[in-house]
Parts: sequence; C-alpha cells; structure tokens
Amino acid sequence: MRVDELAGRRVAVWGVGREGQAAIRFLRRRLPDLPLTVLDDAADPAQAAGLASDVTRAFGRERIPAALDGVDVVVKSPGVSLYREEVRSARARGVAVTSLVNLWFAEEPRLTTVCITGTKGKSTTASLLAHILRRVGRRVTLAGNIGVPVTDVDTGSADVAVIEVSSYQAADFEGTCDTAVLTSLFPEHLDWHLSVDAYYRDKLNLLHHARRRIANADARVAGADPYNTGTALHARGREIFDGETRVGEVPDGYLARPHNAANLCAALSVCRCLGIGEADALAASGDFAPLPHRQQELGEVEGVLFVDDSIATTPEATIAALSVYRDRDVTLIVGGYDRGIDYARLVERCADGAVKTLICMGVSGARIHDEARILAPDGRCDLYQARSMSDAVRYAKQVTPAGGVVLLSPAAPSYGEYHDFTERGRDFAANAARS
Repeated sequence: MRVDELAGRRVAVWGVGREGQAAIRFLRRRLPDLPLTVLDDAADPAQAAGLASDVTRAFGRERIPAALDGVDVVVKSPGVSLYREEVRSARARGVAVTSLVNLWFAEEPRLTTVCITGTKGKSTTASLLAHILRRVGRRVTLAGNIGVPVTDVDTGSADVAVIEVSSYQAADFEGTCDTAVLTSLFPEHLDWHLSVDAYYRDKLNLLHHARRRIANADARVAGADPYNTGTALHARGREIFDGETRVGEVPDGYLARPHNAANLCAALSVCRCLGIGEADALAASGDFAPLPHRQQELGEVEGVLFVDDSIATTPEATIAALSVYRDRDVTLIVGGYDRGIDYARLVERCADGAVKTLICMGVSGARIHDEARILAPDGRCDLYQARSMSDAVRYAKQVTPAGGVVLLSPAAPSYGEYHDFTERGRDFAANAARS
C-alpha cells in the first residue's frame, strides 16, 4: 500500500510513541488534508498535547473498538500486537492494517536497504555495520528500531540504509529489502506473538521479503547464506576466518567476545555483498564504540567491576554475558517482568558454579529464585531476593570479593518497574556509584 492510495480514505494511526508520531508527520507531509484519527491505549498527556487540533483522538483501551469501526486503514505502531482481538476483528471487517515501515518501502526508496533482525545482536550488528561503511567511505544512514524512524531518513544524502527491524516490525513486513540479516533466533516476546512458533514465523517473515538472505548458522535457516560456521565467515578466538582462509585479527577486545565476534561476522558478510573486502571491513571495525547497556563495564568500586547488561532480556543473552566473566567471582542480578519463558538452562548454569551469588528481582526473579533453590540446595550458589535495585546493589557490594564482578544481566524485560532497559541500566549505574 502506497501513501497516495490513502487519499480519500478514513485513516487511523494507532500509537502516539516515537513511531506513531513519525507516522503522523509522514502522512501530513504527503497528504496534508487527510483526516486522521489517533488511537492509543493509555496516551501520555504530554504527547497528546502535541497533536494537531484537526486530529480526532480516541485515547483509552475501551474507546478503541468503536474508533476502529469508523476507519478504512490503520497505520499500526510496532508495540500493538497483530494478535490483539481488536486488530483481528478489524481485519475480518475489511480494515487494512499496515505500518510505517511498509509505507516507506512501498515508496521504493532509491538506496540500498539492509534490514537486520534477530532475538539478540541486531542493534550491535546494525550499528557496527553502519560504522564500518562510514569508515570505508560509504554514505550510510542508520534507522529503524534503533531509534530513527525510517521516514526520517534523508534518502538524498545516503547510498545505504541500515535498518534495525524488531520482531514486531518483521511480522507484517510486505516490502522488499536488498539484504536481510538474522543474527540469532530463540524464544522472546511471547506476550506479543503468543507462541514460540508465531515468534519464529514472524521473525523469518523479513527474510522472505529480501533479495538476499544472510543468517547465523546457529539459526539453521534454509536458503540463507550462513555465517558463524566453519565453511563461511567465523571467529576462532580473536581471529576471523572465511572457511579456512584467515581474514585477520579482531582489532578490539569487546568485538572479540564470542557473541560480538558473531555479530562482526554478520557485518562482514554484508560488506562482502556490497563489494567491500573482508580485510578492509575488519580493519574499519577497530574504533567501534560499544553501545550502552550491553555488557558495558562501568568501572571498579573497591576492586569490584560493575557491568551493565540491562539489554539482556532473555536467558541466552545472560548466559552469553556469564561466559565473558567465567574466570571471575560473579554476582548476578536477574529478574523483571515475567513473559513465561523457560529459565531452566540459565538456572542450571548458575547452580553449576557460573555465579557465586544470584540476586533476584521482580516477578520472573522470584521464579528463578525458586528454581535455583531446588537445583542448588547445598549452598553452591548464594541466593537473595531483592526488594529493589538499590537493595540488590547494596547486597552485591556486601558479598562480592575484590576482583569479582557484579553483573546486571536480568534475562527479563523491565516493564512495570522501569520505563525501559535504559532506565533500568541507569538506576543500576547510579546505585553502583553510590557510596
């Protein structure tokens, strides 16, 4: 569906967050006289106050079904699940449901598009790829789920758009990108997708709409060019190989960590598709600045290293973080919103000695605590249920010896207690710095 096809139709934008606001701006630029209805479950009054006076508002979950009865097209923000009953009912009545990403791709932007998705690693891979491309002289823009809506991209000043795509955005993606990359695939966001099978299907939908597909070999995606395997680009310690051919040494210790080395191989695979030599691309990665809240080493307090890995919202991400500090005494802070995912592997890893102290927070933390108490009844792993982040950090400082690590890697989202993982990470950092 193209934007000009919306003329004369009754259009609603669902969501007044960053992408919803971008959708309103985009539609107003292209169709200034188009009547708009704006829906939101529980709108922030400050955001609502910024809406134009000619916009019809339907705020509050109870008002949305009636509002949907009066529209022909819904431009849905990513946070609104495709599986919500209101969405399904609207579609059954013939209401077209689209997204900002779909509207932008329908305009057939004149630049190379690289879409990157994955349960974990997509932000780092997208940022790293954009960094490498800039360093080798390409005109590149970074957009999508990482913070810049695609409709804010200046297509006249870039040759390549690197776009981070969430599972929410991939689920109903209808465009065609030049290259799609899958960095990893394991259960996540089950509250939105409702099942693991649906989550996997929705993630992989992006790859079905790409001219070229690249995927981590661990994800076992048929028809995709693999990386992170011995027959393609992969890491051996701090060295990168293409099959049996040595490409070079990873120039940065952060990127040499196993999960980041895999992300680096993904970026190098894309560079090869763009005609950039792997060795040149590898050299260009050397001054990449790590993204915050991703195994971010905040510094030491009385000989104890504090690490902010607040972005870790799955057990697999936390297990990856534990492997980085496997030779040190680790106090791990876990827990948050409970999506109902399986924590067995993480609990087993903790009980087998990966952590000295396990501090649990929130609803999922309580579940992890109960499972760990069963698996480690002999005290191999000290267990503590914290009432708050300040309580968790206070206890961590009390029990972690000099030379040890206090690792915030929650294996759970931050919903409820915090606005997002960024706010959670900042709270951890503030408490770590407090004497």
